[in-house]
Amino acid sequence: MAESGPGGAETKDARAASAGPSLSNNTWPVLFIGLGLMLLRFLGEHTWAYWTAAVIGALGALAAAVEIVATVRALIAGRQPLVAIWVISLLAGGSALLFRRLVEG
Repeated sequence: MAESGPGGAETKDARAASAGPSLSNNTWPVLFIGLGLMLLRFLGEHTWAYWTAAVIGALGALAAAVEIVATVRALIAGRQPLVAIWVISLLAGGSALLFRRLVEG
Protein backbone atom coordinates (compact mmCIF):
# COMPACT_ATOMS: atom_id res chain seq x y z
CA MET A 1 0.00 0.00 0.00
CA ALA A 2 1.34 3.42 -0.90
CA GLU A 3 2.39 5.73 1.88
CA SER A 4 0.29 8.83 2.19
CA GLY A 5 1.41 12.22 3.32
CA PRO A 6 -0.73 15.06 4.57
CA GLY A 7 -4.01 15.35 2.70
CA GLY A 8 -3.76 11.84 1.19
CA ALA A 9 -0.97 12.77 -1.27
CA GLU A 10 1.65 10.12 -1.96
CA THR A 11 5.10 10.76 -0.59
CA LYS A 12 8.15 11.12 -2.83
CA ASP A 13 9.43 7.67 -1.84
CA ALA A 14 6.16 6.00 -2.83
CA ARG A 15 6.18 7.72 -6.23
CA ALA A 16 9.80 6.71 -6.84
CA ALA A 17 9.07 3.08 -5.94
CA SER A 18 6.10 2.92 -8.30
CA ALA A 19 8.04 4.44 -11.22
CA GLY A 20 10.31 1.40 -11.55
CA PRO A 21 13.96 1.28 -12.58
CA SER A 22 15.41 3.59 -15.17
CA LEU A 23 15.41 2.39 -18.76
CA SER A 24 19.12 3.14 -19.01
CA ASN A 25 19.62 -0.11 -17.07
CA ASN A 26 18.59 -1.91 -20.27
CA THR A 27 21.90 -1.11 -22.00
CA TRP A 28 23.94 -3.90 -20.36
CA PRO A 29 24.09 -6.06 -23.55
CA VAL A 30 26.40 -3.38 -25.02
CA LEU A 31 29.18 -4.91 -22.92
CA PHE A 32 28.98 -8.19 -24.85
CA ILE A 33 28.47 -6.48 -28.19
CA GLY A 34 31.39 -4.13 -27.51
CA LEU A 35 33.66 -7.00 -26.47
CA GLY A 36 32.80 -8.85 -29.67
CA LEU A 37 33.47 -5.73 -31.75
CA MET A 38 36.83 -5.15 -30.05
CA LEU A 39 37.88 -8.75 -30.65
CA LEU A 40 36.99 -8.40 -34.33
CA ARG A 41 38.76 -5.05 -34.60
CA PHE A 42 42.05 -5.96 -32.94
CA LEU A 43 42.33 -9.75 -33.36
CA GLY A 44 39.91 -10.44 -36.21
CA GLU A 45 42.57 -12.03 -38.43
CA HIS A 46 42.84 -14.99 -36.02
CA THR A 47 40.24 -17.71 -36.40
CA TRP A 48 39.84 -18.24 -32.66
CA ALA A 49 39.17 -14.54 -32.11
CA TYR A 50 36.62 -14.44 -34.93
CA TRP A 51 34.63 -17.37 -33.52
CA THR A 52 34.93 -16.11 -29.94
CA ALA A 53 33.64 -12.72 -31.08
CA ALA A 54 30.81 -14.44 -32.95
CA VAL A 55 29.69 -16.38 -29.86
CA ILE A 56 30.03 -13.44 -27.45
CA GLY A 57 28.40 -11.08 -29.95
CA ALA A 58 25.52 -13.47 -30.63
CA LEU A 59 24.82 -13.70 -26.90
CA GLY A 60 24.93 -9.91 -26.70
CA ALA A 61 22.62 -9.54 -29.70
CA LEU A 62 20.17 -12.02 -28.20
CA ALA A 63 20.20 -10.14 -24.90
CA ALA A 64 19.82 -6.87 -26.84
CA ALA A 65 16.72 -8.23 -28.57
CA VAL A 66 15.18 -9.06 -25.18
CA GLU A 67 16.01 -5.62 -23.79
CA ILE A 68 14.73 -3.88 -26.94
CA VAL A 69 11.36 -5.61 -26.48
CA ALA A 70 11.24 -4.48 -22.83
CA THR A 71 12.19 -0.95 -23.84
CA VAL A 72 9.55 -0.82 -26.58
CA ARG A 73 6.94 -1.90 -24.03
CA ALA A 74 8.07 0.92 -21.74
CA LEU A 75 8.01 3.35 -24.67
CA ILE A 76 4.43 2.36 -25.48
CA ALA A 77 3.54 2.89 -21.82
CA GLY A 78 5.01 6.40 -22.08
CA ARG A 79 7.90 5.91 -19.64
CA GLN A 80 11.00 7.99 -20.39
CA PRO A 81 10.55 8.29 -24.17
CA LEU A 82 13.92 9.92 -24.92
CA VAL A 83 15.84 7.35 -22.89
CA ALA A 84 13.86 4.55 -24.55
CA ILE A 85 14.70 5.84 -28.03
CA TRP A 86 18.37 6.13 -27.05
CA VAL A 87 18.46 2.55 -25.66
CA ILE A 88 16.75 1.12 -28.74
CA SER A 89 19.06 2.93 -31.16
CA LEU A 90 22.19 2.01 -29.16
CA LEU A 91 21.36 -1.69 -28.96
CA ALA A 92 20.06 -2.00 -32.53
CA GLY A 93 22.99 -0.04 -33.95
CA GLY A 94 25.57 -2.04 -32.00
CA SER A 95 24.03 -5.34 -33.04
CA ALA A 96 23.86 -4.27 -36.70
CA LEU A 97 27.49 -3.16 -36.64
CA LEU A 98 28.57 -6.43 -35.05
CA PHE A 99 26.77 -8.54 -37.67
CA ARG A 100 28.18 -6.37 -40.47
CA ARG A 101 31.74 -6.91 -39.17
CA LEU A 102 31.11 -10.65 -38.82
CA VAL A 103 29.89 -10.89 -42.42
CA GLU A 104 32.84 -8.87 -43.72
CA GLY A 105 35.37 -10.97 -41.79
